[in-house]
Amino acid sequence: MSSLLANLALLLGGFAIAALLYRQAQPLPQRSLHYMFALSALSLALAALGRLVLTRTGSEQQTLQLMLDNLAYYAGLPMIASVAIAHGWNRQWSRAAWGRWMLGLFALFELVRRSDIGGLYSQGLALLTCLALLAGVLKAYRGPTRLYALAGTLLLACGLLAFGPAPLMAGLQQDALYRFALAGFIILCGYSFSRTTQARA
Repeated sequence: MSSLLANLALLLGGFAIAALLYRQAQPLPQRSLHYMFALSALSLALAALGRLVLTRTGSEQQTLQLMLDNLAYYAGLPMIASVAIAHGWNRQWSRAAWGRWMLGLFALFELVRRSDIGGLYSQGLALLTCLALLAGVLKAYRGPTRLYALAGTLLLACGLLAFGPAPLMAGLQQDALYRFALAGFIILCGYSFSRTTQARA
């Protein structure tokens, strides 16, 4: 039951933030940040949807579920941290540059997956994602939106480093808590991002 609620919360939160950022009217230079954050939020929502609908034990469904989970963990979350860095330092990258960065993340994941350091890579990526997100939040956010974003960052850190697929301490992995943390993170940080970009417009 807790897993069902966690995935529902992540599904609704991810879709809501993706829709909010996609539809939000912004000056042209800032749209790439919105699109990438929205796309990353959508990847989290799709991972939750996969957990909800791909419930059979067939190998094809399990493979698709794993692909959606990997997309969210190894691409979606690092992309949100990258958006936070770009937003914090007011860097505007083209869609082509974002696309190349995402392809680089996919290629790096595939390279590491074939080696013996997959676990270390997952933990290192989780830690770097949290640190990059924190740096971007501290640089770009002010007032109440900073508090919301910091709370979201803390939830992400707890989810990834304590309860996620590759926790720093063995034995703490808990999928429901991980997905509840992701849901809180995407709602708080997505809302904060939308407010700060409105203030800059």
